[in-house]
Amino acid sequence: MDINHLNSLRLTFSTKASPKIESLGLNGYIESQLKETVSLKEPDFIANSPKTLAEINALKKSTKKGSKEEKKNLNQELDQINFKWKAYILERCNGADSPVQEKINMFFQNHFVVTLKAVKLPYWIFKYYETINTHALGNYRTLVKEIVYSNAMIKYLDNQQNQKGKINENLGRELLELFTLGEGNYTESDIKNTALSLAGLSFGKEKGAYRPKLKDNSNKTVFGRSGNFKIDEVLDIIFEQPNTPYFLAEKLLKWFFYDNPSQVLITKYGGILKQHNFELKPFFKILFTEECQNPTGGNQIKNPLTFLLQVHHELELSPNYKLMAFILKNQAMDVYEQPNVKGWKGGKDWLTSQIYTDRNQFIDFVIDGNPRFEKNLNKRLEKVDAGKISFVPKLKLKNTSSAHSILEELTRQMVFETNADMLSELNQLLTYDFDPKAENAIQRVLRVYQYIAKSPEFQII
Repeated sequence: MDINHLNSLRLTFSTKASPKIESLGLNGYIESQLKETVSLKEPDFIANSPKTLAEINALKKSTKKGSKEEKKNLNQELDQINFKWKAYILERCNGADSPVQEKINMFFQNHFVVTLKAVKLPYWIFKYYETINTHALGNYRTLVKEIVYSNAMIKYLDNQQNQKGKINENLGRELLELFTLGEGNYTESDIKNTALSLAGLSFGKEKGAYRPKLKDNSNKTVFGRSGNFKIDEVLDIIFEQPNTPYFLAEKLLKWFFYDNPSQVLITKYGGILKQHNFELKPFFKILFTEECQNPTGGNQIKNPLTFLLQVHHELELSPNYKLMAFILKNQAMDVYEQPNVKGWKGGKDWLTSQIYTDRNQFIDFVIDGNPRFEKNLNKRLEKVDAGKISFVPKLKLKNTSSAHSILEELTRQMVFETNADMLSELNQLLTYDFDPKAENAIQRVLRVYQYIAKSPEFQII
């Protein structure tokens, strides 16, 4: 695979950035992408949605005495807002000027899991995403502190139920296990005392706040340090613990480069993160610059979003982001509906037999069409107002003068390696005497794309 295509897949969600990486050079491209925080404007459908639990409960209460039709309409309206939010995030991943930061943002959305179903308020989800977008290239310690105060996170992990004399350990436990240290690097006593420091932290107007009467003012002991801590002080102690930088470095290596990163790399990049005092921008610059020098692919199974956006870009498909959200749900990457607090596991989970079959069905539908499948898809998407689903695939190639040039360009663009069986099949699909001006030439080239996109090699970065 061409190194620029490979690095585009590593750093973003498709091969779309390849020309920019080539023109700016790898270092220039990384510099431009990490230059500044991406701007974020509150979308209209969020601005007009309920802002508090009281507002949404009042809406539901107002329909209790109404007709079944009124209740149905309200539920459909709320479902549509949720789907619009998913589509909005996917549009940013595909169309943003800073796709690298959007991939970083998506990592943190899967690292600090919250779901639309549990939170119930898309506005709170937006504020949570705004927090990630603001701090994703800042300091990781600051980001964790801000996320803990997010209304969405408090709701998702039930910290509003964590009160003096009635402790709920959910947020305290996940803060240690999933956000900072990793399993085995703390004690049950550390969890309990972290939870005590979180007691009384509940919903606020824009973000969470402590309620003095519900706060626990006892002495807490966390990692050998004692005091009447709030969560801010506890987090400072957590960030002094040995494994904190290595835990994050391992997860970032898995997200961007390797399903199974070596301990050597984890130690190296954890040390760099520690050396930079958890400042993320210099850490990402070093990580991306050094790992993108590696020309060898085949280290990571492609996640469903990368698969979809790559196909959309290479076949010049008009994106329907609501359809994408629907497909991602079927491929186990439901945006803002992760299966549990641990998020998407990735790796082999991205290529079960069902997901592989679903990917192949999508490619066949795009290339060949399928009236029955299309009708069924349009029917299922009616309630989220996705519009009519149809595709007109096109391939823009640099050199179509011969079968050899076409096959070489597509394989260099699409797969990290070829083998004898693949090359034999491709040479049968596009024989040496291929005429690019023939009536069926375009369809024959699309057949080549179809074959490669369904190959095991295409599923790997």
